[in-house]
Amino acid sequence: MTVTNAESDAPKTLTESVYRRIRTDILWGRLAPGTPLKSDALRQKYEVGISPLREALSRLASERLVISSCQRGFRVAPIDRESICDISQTRLVIEKAAITKSIEDGDVEWETKVVAAHHALSRVPIPNSPGEEAETWTRHHRAYHMALISACGSQWQMHIAGLLFDQAERFRIIREKELSYHEDKRTTVKEHQQKLDAVLDRNVTAAVTALEAHYNATMNVALAALGPEEEEN
Repeated sequence: MTVTNAESDAPKTLTESVYRRIRTDILWGRLAPGTPLKSDALRQKYEVGISPLREALSRLASERLVISSCQRGFRVAPIDRESICDISQTRLVIEKAAITKSIEDGDVEWETKVVAAHHALSRVPIPNSPGEEAETWTRHHRAYHMALISACGSQWQMHIAGLLFDQAERFRIIREKELSYHEDKRTTVKEHQQKLDAVLDRNVTAAVTALEAHYNATMNVALAALGPEEEEN
């Protein structure tokens, strides 16, 4: 069974609209990790009342993009070594199972969807700086990764994989401090092609290996951008 995604639908409520706007600003670093989210400033920035704003922030907190505490209110979730490793390893747990099931159960329609998503991604140049082109590339990047696992038959796996993809995209915020958007040392295009080839060959072992290599490379680049781990005294 192929799982569909309706995330591209236009927002139907004010809460949904402000949720998406804040979420986008978090993912693209316009609201930096650790930034306090003050109600008055947010209401003015997003031109929204307190009730839909708090609903939006609560929803973002459930996705771990925002952290809430009784004393300090809301703030953007930080990015640190622990979270980078945790997100990367959890992605692998979910997506290895999902891609395995997709290869086993996916039909020709699924294969066509994967090929189309890969083709669309390949037609968009990999950007070297943030901006509209980077956001366009990321939309295609996300669509391809989700297409690969879309025949898994699990709405939960798809939902969690989508959340973790967005969490991992935040790694860009720290990578840009020291490295280009996509580093010369990486072969991102090749990594995407390897996953496509493995899927079309119905080779679970090769697909899982390619997935591990791709996500571990992303994790290692993000960790390198944070700098060397501090030693405890």
